[in-house]
Amino acid sequence: MKKRIISGAVFAVILTVLLLVNNSLVDTLFVLVLSLIGIFELNKVLKNVGYKPIAWIEYLGCLQIFFMGSIIPEAYKVLLIKIIVPIAIIGAFVYMIVGTVKRTVIDVALTIFAVIYVPFMFSFMKLIMELNNGRYYFMFVLCGAFVSDTFAYLIGSRFGRTKLCPEISPNKTVEGSIGGIIGVIISYTILALIGKYALYMNINVYYWVFIAIIAAIAGQFGDLTASAIKRMCKIKDFGNIMPGHGGVLDRFDSVMFVAPIVYAFIKLYI
Repeated sequence: MKKRIISGAVFAVILTVLLLVNNSLVDTLFVLVLSLIGIFELNKVLKNVGYKPIAWIEYLGCLQIFFMGSIIPEAYKVLLIKIIVPIAIIGAFVYMIVGTVKRTVIDVALTIFAVIYVPFMFSFMKLIMELNNGRYYFMFVLCGAFVSDTFAYLIGSRFGRTKLCPEISPNKTVEGSIGGIIGVIISYTILALIGKYALYMNINVYYWVFIAIIAAIAGQFGDLTASAIKRMCKIKDFGNIMPGHGGVLDRFDSVMFVAPIVYAFIKLYI
């Protein structure tokens, strides 16, 4: 428990510094480091059960984070995606055929999945932070993930009776899931009211209450997705970079699903 508290405090300090230092390069490096560690963790557990993803393609895929945001004009991004994505897919299959280590179509599919699942999903964190008032909106991502986890644990451990997804995560309950959704609704309402009345932003509180429900559900699916991968790979945690919390993918599994939801909502309705 002591290690969990200490590592959690360090984690909170890092996020606080990130929120205070409004710098695109810092945002990029932060998300890039998370992605590189995430790829390492995912590859490690996949190799434990006999799969052989093509690591160098995955690590190169993390460079897509530099394409997200304001560094490259939008018109060039579309062109780069049209060129790089098919080349990367073709390259993966070529490497499967001519490489010295025998790989299967499943290994190639896992390689492509890893690039989409880790750096692409993480990159939405950077996209949100680069928006106008991006630091404020990023708080919705953090609350959508971590408040949901906290409330789900507190409510589930006290009132949980009905198993939510026992074949994937036996300890999660329907009651805990509902508690997580309620927690996110409360946190989003508070953040929206702060934005409207303290920061004088044009905020529709009711919109954010609605998105809170979607974000909370998305975050829980992110958690269950990570749990499904861990169960498939027969491991408890992806890593131990945060003692008591596991690895990057353990701690950010919900964030990876909440961030795209929040980003899409901001772009569509704000």
